[in-house]
Amino acid sequence: MEEKITLDPTTPRELQDEINHTKTETGAMAMVMEEWEKGMSRMQPYHRQWFLNTAYLLGFQHLVWHPARNRLWLPPSRRRQVRMTSNLMMSSYRINLSKLSTGITSITVLPNSNEQEDVDAARLGQKVWFHIRNEVRWRQLKRRLLGWTLSCGNGFLLSEWNPNSGEMLSQVQEEEQEIIQIDEFGNPILNEEGQQVTETKKEVIGVEQYRTGEVSIKSLSPFSVIPIGSGTELEDCDSVIVGEWLSLEEIRRQFPDKGKYVVPEVRDTASTFEKFLDGLVSPTTSQINPQGASGEPSEKGAVVKRFWQKSSPEFPNGRMIICANNVMLFMGDNPTPRDHHGNIPIPIVHYREIDVPFRLWGRSSIEDQIPDQKAYNKALSIVLEHHSLFKGKWIVPRGAQLKESNLDSSADEVVEAIPIAGVMPYMANIKPPQLSLFKVLEYHKQNMMEQSGVREVSRGALPSGARSGLAIQALQESDNTQIGTTAIDIAQNDAKVANLALLIASERMVVPQKIRIIGKNNEIDVIENFTGDMLRRNTQVVVAGTIGAPFSLVARKAEIMDMQQRGAFMNPETGQTDWRTVMELLEFGQTQDVFSEQALDEAQAETENREMTMASMVEGDYSGIMPIAKRYQDHQLHVKIHNRKRKAPEYIEMTKQNPIIDQLFEQHLQQHGAFLTEQIQAAMQAAQMGGQEQGKGIQQEVQNDQSVQQGGL
Repeated sequence: MEEKITLDPTTPRELQDEINHTKTETGAMAMVMEEWEKGMSRMQPYHRQWFLNTAYLLGFQHLVWHPARNRLWLPPSRRRQVRMTSNLMMSSYRINLSKLSTGITSITVLPNSNEQEDVDAARLGQKVWFHIRNEVRWRQLKRRLLGWTLSCGNGFLLSEWNPNSGEMLSQVQEEEQEIIQIDEFGNPILNEEGQQVTETKKEVIGVEQYRTGEVSIKSLSPFSVIPIGSGTELEDCDSVIVGEWLSLEEIRRQFPDKGKYVVPEVRDTASTFEKFLDGLVSPTTSQINPQGASGEPSEKGAVVKRFWQKSSPEFPNGRMIICANNVMLFMGDNPTPRDHHGNIPIPIVHYREIDVPFRLWGRSSIEDQIPDQKAYNKALSIVLEHHSLFKGKWIVPRGAQLKESNLDSSADEVVEAIPIAGVMPYMANIKPPQLSLFKVLEYHKQNMMEQSGVREVSRGALPSGARSGLAIQALQESDNTQIGTTAIDIAQNDAKVANLALLIASERMVVPQKIRIIGKNNEIDVIENFTGDMLRRNTQVVVAGTIGAPFSLVARKAEIMDMQQRGAFMNPETGQTDWRTVMELLEFGQTQDVFSEQALDEAQAETENREMTMASMVEGDYSGIMPIAKRYQDHQLHVKIHNRKRKAPEYIEMTKQNPIIDQLFEQHLQQHGAFLTEQIQAAMQAAQMGGQEQGKGIQQEVQNDQSVQQGGL
């Protein structure tokens, strides 16, 4: 169905017609296909480079790009040619991957205001992010993302709502029926007007099973992403197309209504490259065959193209178009919730290893390593060829009746020569490889270390001149400076992903569900009947504290301790250093052993706050939950957290509506106060007893001293 829109009167008629055309299913699908084809053509140089990077990283380092065949190709080798590969790239890649994937970016959810409800909702948002992170297997997801980022220079994370995931729930389906009331004799009961009296009853007709849904985050191959627009950042692009090869079975499962009309298609360029990566070069072939040995696609499927468009004057709600092989699977608004600026974004975050100025696409350090890796392999192959020749060769006159078994076995080959009178069989002397070849090997090896930012100290080798542990640690940290910018960018992008995930959760988590959280320091928390509106749109995420600090661990620890000495981590309520924060910033291990008891008491006190204020949520209901203070609790901490709640501005409003709330807090605080009084009295008694015992001890010591003195006299 065509949906015309009206633009500004100054809009050219041609543009008006084009926009109206793209709002029809036929026009929209044609637009997506056209943009996909243009994008594929535009991305060809990048795809070739990324494919070459990946091939080299996997050890296929004698391949070359064949322009005529449009594929990587292994040239035929000459007789007795040695093709040696020493994959120095993989070692550097694994070290950098470990550096970037170690640990989890510390993020903070900012409250929308200073109101206590927003502050509490922001803290809840942080817990919900921990839940989402655990559900999507964040560590494994990041390693896959970083694998693409380091090999191709680019990686992507897509955040969206998946209604087919989450916990399975059941709902009873009922149907209302009108039943005629009858008397004891079975006759219909009539009202004053003589009409039959009916009663509405609900009858169970079945049980419907459904899932709660959950936030989904997945890594995208850079081969499958086509940005549309002229921006140098993905956020600046008008739209993005994501192409994914899916089997016909999967297409029909995801799109039960229209997926059955999709017919198999031949893999296009993007999916072909991904197919290449599944099995690059077999030992028995000299080229890469994208279709497999049979020349047919390995599975029947099609490329599902998902078109994401952000909000604009022409499309205020954005757009999402999904099609496959000329079949429209979905067309509607962009399902991504609006951000804090009121715009509907594209829910994809772009990661880059090396940022190239004035260019959207990043660059991989592997590109700079390929020439040195190629030269290193060539020089190493020459050395090994010389090594095979160095055993020598027996030169034997042709026709000589000589058995090879009678010759010295130190040579590996016998060569027949034209007979010369008086010349007996002899062993030819082969010159050893030139020393310059070994210098070439060392040069290219060192150059690759410089390009990758991974030197001897990061590989576990002790640099010459470094003896102390501090010196070695400083060298290790200085080795990270080259990858430091990448690490900072990754942390910032992680915050963008968390922000998108929380935005989606706040809008789409409408079914009450239980959220189990294993957060920082292995603290466990359970949120009952959570829904997205409990976040109150407090979903703005930033990287916590250390992003501006030095990447060097040595320097960062020194700076943190300097800040501590200046009072930067002082708790204003206690006047003491917040050592928990300091130890976490220092990445001090096992802080849960030190602070687990305090964390549990804090969680209990916050739960009690929610229970006592629950009365404010029900109009006219002045009944609340009275938590009972326990003897084993940290009563001083509980009192502090409860009073902090009472100081919040919204607390005054709640108590005006429901005065019982203030009474609940007063009664509960009296319980803690009674326990505190007992503890103080017990401490005073212990001190008195201790003083008495100490007095007795001193008296006994004096008596003993007197006895000794008398004995001496």
